[in-house]
Amino acid sequence: MNDVAFRRHARHLLLAWIALLALMGASLAGSYLPLGAGNLVLGLAIAALKAGIVLVLFMGLARAGVAVRLAAGVAVATLALLLGLSSVDFATRAQAPAAYQGSAR
Repeated sequence: MNDVAFRRHARHLLLAWIALLALMGASLAGSYLPLGAGNLVLGLAIAALKAGIVLVLFMGLARAGVAVRLAAGVAVATLALLLGLSSVDFATRAQAPAAYQGSAR
C-alpha cells in the first residue's frame, strides 16, 4: 500500500471513529429525552446508521463482490422477515394474566 492510499484509509477510519462516537453521544442524549415512542424510533435509526458504517467500512461491503453483497442482502431480508413474523405473533397473542397462587400455609 503506498503512502497516499494509507493516508486515505487512515482518514476514513478516523472519520468513521468520530461518526461512531457522535452517534454514541446522540444515543445517550436521546435516552434522556421524553419522546415516548419516538425514543424507540430514534434508537433504531441510530443503530441502523452505526451498522451501516460498520458494514461499509469495516466489513468492506462497498468493495465486495456480487456474491458477498447478495449474501448480506439475503441475511438482512431473512432478519427482517423473522422480526416481522415475531412482531405479528406478539401483537396478536392473547395477554392472559398469570394465575395467582396463594401461600402454602
